Amino acid sequence: MRTNARLKVPGYASREPRVAVQCDALLTESDGCELAVVIMDVSRDGFRLHSREKLEPDSEVLLRVAKLAPVKALIRWTRGFEAGGIFLEPMSL
Repeated sequence: MRTNARLKVPGYASREPRVAVQCDALLTESDGCELAVVIMDVSRDGFRLHSREKLEPDSEVLLRVAKLAPVKALIRWTRGFEAGGIFLEPMSL
């Protein structure tokens, strides 16, 4: 029998649910370079995006989405032209 209950694994912090999106955004790197990106999924704490340029892990960035205030974030991982990051202040979705 299958269940939708989350499995509790000792030592593993469960993350907030992610919402799939296709949202154009402007990413500003710490040196002021601006890149057009597409946010692929988002949660209260983080995001996954696609960029036309490779990003550096552990770099602080500013994300701007139309009609929302800019948000400071930290890129945590990259894989080719995909990257994942965390918001430096939790978002309310």
